[in-house]
Amino acid sequence: MVADSSWFSCIPLAVFDTATLTGTYASLNSTGFSADIKMLKIYNASNVGITISYDNGVTDHDFIAPVSTFILDIQANHADNSAYGSGTLNGRTGQIIMGKGSAGTGNLYISAYR
Repeated sequence: MVADSSWFSCIPLAVFDTATLTGTYASLNSTGFSADIKMLKIYNASNVGITISYDNGVTDHDFIAPVSTFILDIQANHADNSAYGSGTLNGRTGQIIMGKGSAGTGNLYISAYR
């Protein structure tokens, strides 16, 4: 059965224990998203800030402060790949979010929707 693309669906929640953080990048969402995504939410319920990378730890892309929420609405943006500038952007299937920081107390929650 093919999913109806007119309905949103949830990607399984990824939970990362910040006690295992080190100064080296590690995967925060295991092997990546199980499908392409249209919205990403990261909630840092821990007492430490986490540096985020979307390119396997090559580049520092963002910083998620302790006890804060980061929301990326990918559908609010448009790609420049059509004649009218209205192409749709998606996060890719298998995208791994990497993180590094000091060991902390509490979890980081990553949820995504398609």
